[in-house]
Amino acid sequence: MKALHRTFAMLLLALLSVVSATAQEPKGADIEFQSTVVDFGSIEQDGGKQMMRLSFTNTGDVPLVVTEVRTSCSCMSVKYERKKIEPSERGVLTITLDPAKALKGQYYRVMQVFSTAKSGTKRITVKAVIE
Repeated sequence: MKALHRTFAMLLLALLSVVSATAQEPKGADIEFQSTVVDFGSIEQDGGKQMMRLSFTNTGDVPLVVTEVRTSCSCMSVKYERKKIEPSERGVLTITLDPAKALKGQYYRVMQVFSTAKSGTKRITVKAVIE
């Protein structure tokens, strides 16, 4: 009888290890941007605020949330929805540049996008020529 219990226990243990090895754990959320550079082109310093949209996709297998976006200049702001982006769905960052608050010439700034993505913080370069 002990041999039967031992054999049954060994078979059960082997079965559980096969099941756990084949069960896939979620890999996590990940974020992929349409582009890592946003180019406003040439804009007039007194031409008013300029706006561009930058889309991204959740390329992971669990929902993604953009938690914060930091800009490196008070002349730039970013709006985004703080909602779950399901796997394969798209989200949008709306970037507003106020050239009146920036110096004339080449404009290069970096914004940091913080999210629940496994790849961590993403950096997006924003550039323009302010005339």
